[in-house]
Amino acid sequence: MVENLREHLASPEGKASMEKYFQKIADKEALDEKRYRRFETWLETNDFDKLMYRLLFEHGDEYIENCYHKGYQPHPNNKLAFVIGYVVDNHESIIVNEIDCDFANSVHLFKGFYIQHIHGQGTITRIYNKEDLRLLLQV
Repeated sequence: MVENLREHLASPEGKASMEKYFQKIADKEALDEKRYRRFETWLETNDFDKLMYRLLFEHGDEYIENCYHKGYQPHPNNKLAFVIGYVVDNHESIIVNEIDCDFANSVHLFKGFYIQHIHGQGTITRIYNKEDLRLLLQV
């Protein structure tokens, strides 16, 4: 099987598919970067706390029940996933002993919120208020 894969990758079709694949990744990264810069510009004149709490309220009981009803685990919606992606891609992870756990995890601080990803058989995302370490969301 490995030999078949090597032959395919060495063929013109294999090289073309690899170029297409890497171009797709580069295009997505360029689009993300453009969106991140627009978001940074937006942050200069808008209140991030208002945005964050609005996104957190969108993940209430009704949202979680709807996720389960559709047959999947609750997860951040596209808007919150964008904000989380921005924070993870543009800010270094930190260590916060008060919210550390036994599983592999990473914590990012952004504008008064800790965003923690806990990795196991899946990923749990937790968002905490920095001031009092109150858990605001777990999906």
